[in-house]
Amino acid sequence: MADVFISYKKSDADRVRPLVQNLRDAGLDVWWDEGIQPSTSWRAEIATQLAAAKCVVAVWTTDSVDHEQGAWVMEEATHGQARKIPSAVRLDMVSPPLGFGETQYADLAAWSGGAEDPRFQHFLGVVQAIVRSEPIPVAPRPTHFEAPGIKLQGVTMQNVNIQVGQGRDEAEEESDVDESETRRETAARRSQPFSPSMFLTRAIGVIFPLVAIVVFIFSMGNMACDQGNAPIAFCNVLNSITGK
Repeated sequence: MADVFISYKKSDADRVRPLVQNLRDAGLDVWWDEGIQPSTSWRAEIATQLAAAKCVVAVWTTDSVDHEQGAWVMEEATHGQARKIPSAVRLDMVSPPLGFGETQYADLAAWSGGAEDPRFQHFLGVVQAIVRSEPIPVAPRPTHFEAPGIKLQGVTMQNVNIQVGQGRDEAEEESDVDESETRRETAARRSQPFSPSMFLTRAIGVIFPLVAIVVFIFSMGNMACDQGNAPIAFCNVLNSITGK
């Protein structure tokens, strides 16, 4: 009996074949239903191989995650879960069906079929560990986040969120400090006691400019009247004020 049972949708056979071949080339005894002889009861053969397998690999694709088309794949994957020997691989950008999300899967959606691909090598390591009943290796997690126009090497989203939050807090603290200082200055000015000297200073500051303007107007008016450049009525009013 084979060590590895491949559960897949028949419509995905051409894409599953390289996966099976690479596992076999790595020394694993792999079974999938392409090896069933015409005279053999395929249901009985599948049940026998599924019961004897040391690892059950579910291949998730657009067809196999469909609850109608992929019913057999899900049932076989359930047997693998019940025996605690499940593994999974994704060949399309799909999520595992409901009930299978906790099983670690290898993401081979962009896999070209090469055995040296690090993604396949990790998947191979997982299958070998399950067959040997060894601890399953953990998939390496990406250390960068990329979005259109953004590349942050060696930064996790958690760190980004913390840094953004810290920047916002610092800006709010600076704003609060400025507002507090402004309020203190206003309160200090209002709390200063009123004195005659303060009143005189403010009065001079207002009256002196007004006096200067009036003197300037009278001087210019007298000059215009003396030169005959001002209206007679204006000159008469000006003379009555100045006593000329």
